[in-house]
Amino acid sequence: MDLKTLKLELLERIANLEDEARLLALKRLLDGPPTYAVPSDHLTVVREGEVPYLKLEDRMYTAEEVRKLVETILERTEAVDDEQQVDAKMLAELERRHRQMESGEVKGMSWEEVQGLLDADRRKQRGEV
Repeated sequence: MDLKTLKLELLERIANLEDEARLLALKRLLDGPPTYAVPSDHLTVVREGEVPYLKLEDRMYTAEEVRKLVETILERTEAVDDEQQVDAKMLAELERRHRQMESGEVKGMSWEEVQGLLDADRRKQRGEV
């Protein structure tokens, strides 16, 4: 296999790769210590397909913009916290059940015991008893 064919085959295999970890490993290898390869700055194919992203370092924010961003983040965080709070009725019910368990009024069961009861109930429903 000549060098040109090998390069084309490797390029095709890279283009068909979907494994991000392998692609990142390959990028690290190519970005590694300088070798006989062409430096990345001279690669025009990669530059053409590159999507321009806004870099935060390229933009200066005013104090008011920073305040708005922080307030937005805090509002979203508070909304999530409100949704996750346990209401008073649910908390009272959980405490009542806990007291029943501690007093011995209700007996706790292991998961295996629950599975056994469920299996026995299923067999009974199917008439296998």
